[in-house]
Order: sequence, then structure tokens, then C-alpha cells
Amino acid sequence: MVNSGFLNLNRLAALMQQRACWLLLSVVSVLFSLSVSASAHADQVSTIFNQLAKSELIRADFEQQKKLASLNKTFVSNGTLTFAKSNGVIWQIKRPVQADLIVTQNKLIQKTQRTYSQIKIDQSPYSSVATLFLQLMSGNDKALAKNFNVLSANYSPTGWNIALTPKSALFKKLFQRIDAQGQQYVNKIVIQEQANNSTTILFRNQTTQPNQLTAAEDALFQLAK
Repeated sequence: MVNSGFLNLNRLAALMQQRACWLLLSVVSVLFSLSVSASAHADQVSTIFNQLAKSELIRADFEQQKKLASLNKTFVSNGTLTFAKSNGVIWQIKRPVQADLIVTQNKLIQKTQRTYSQIKIDQSPYSSVATLFLQLMSGNDKALAKNFNVLSANYSPTGWNIALTPKSALFKKLFQRIDAQGQQYVNKIVIQEQANNSTTILFRNQTTQPNQLTAAEDALFQLAK
């Protein structure tokens, strides 16, 4: 969310608070196991994460809809996403402005034609939010379990959905609930924020081909090394 609110690293902390993808993050990106051993949803959650963990490399188109209740307006951003389990997530924003956002377990980088900025994940108090979509796409339930509880989870061969609520006092100040749904991949993430604001990220045209990073994608990930 550069001008309209997509991920601007100069305001990264504030914006990440308001939306939690990859990128989401693309994506999404759009969970935690929680004390999943004692959760009535344990089997459903495990099945969903096992499904997500199967994909090593995914590309998709995304659309982010950011609704600001105080302005009675929805800002829309869209572009493409590349998720590589061993690297991270690349959000390539096409509209309303062009920018590349690279999210890895170590860094957040934003690159435009004229600007370049980066933040180390371990230096941000919102690191878990920043990497939420990456953890979700990776099927990393242990990482997400530190910050979220499962409100509900359902899985069937035709689709799954899961609803999360934040555990920590910090995250409770940022958002109230996260809903994600999909089938083979994550298709939709909805983040209910404070003050009746919300962020919805839709993913379409997912594909695992080509099954290796392109030279351009690899070059972007190299920036985060």
C-alpha cells in the first residue's frame, strides 16, 4: 500500500498493524495451532496446514481491498505474487503505483523505480504480523501458534476455512480477527481491524509453473540476503 495504503516501508509498522500478506503477502501470504493439542479443531487445522505445506513455489494474481470506515471508502491495490517456501514472498504491486515488496524471515524490502528501503525482521516489534502470510503459505503452524488462537476450522475436499483471533495484548490492539479460506491454495484472507476497518486479499490464477524461480524473481530475493 503505497499511496492508497499497500505496504510502504516508511510507514511499515503502522500499516502492518492495520492489515497483517504477502505479502500477503499476497498474500495472504492470508493461523496457529495453538494449544492445538487441546483444541477441538486440532485435526482440521492439521489437515489444512498439511495441504498448504505441499507447495514449494506458487504464483498468483492478487487484489487487496482496504476499507476505511471513517472515510466510507475502499482503496484497491493489485498485482502479482510469488511465494517460494525456501525464500519468502514477493508482492509486485501494479496499481495504483508500481512497487516490489520482498518479505523473508529476515528482511522486509520495498523497491520502486526511485526508492529502496529495508527493515530487518528482528528489529521490528511487528515481525510476526509482517511474516504472517509467509507462515500461512508455508504451513508453519508452530510459528503462528505463538500469536493466534483458532476460533474455528473446517476442512473438506472441496475447500477449507479457518478463523483466528490474536493472543497477545499488542495484536489485540491491531486487529480483532483473521479469516482465511481456500482449497489447494489460499484463496482469500479477511482481516477485521479496529475501528471497523478491514482488509480483504483475494488470490486468483494460482499456478506452480514454472517450478523454478525466474532470473528476475531470484534477483529480487537476492536483495534480502
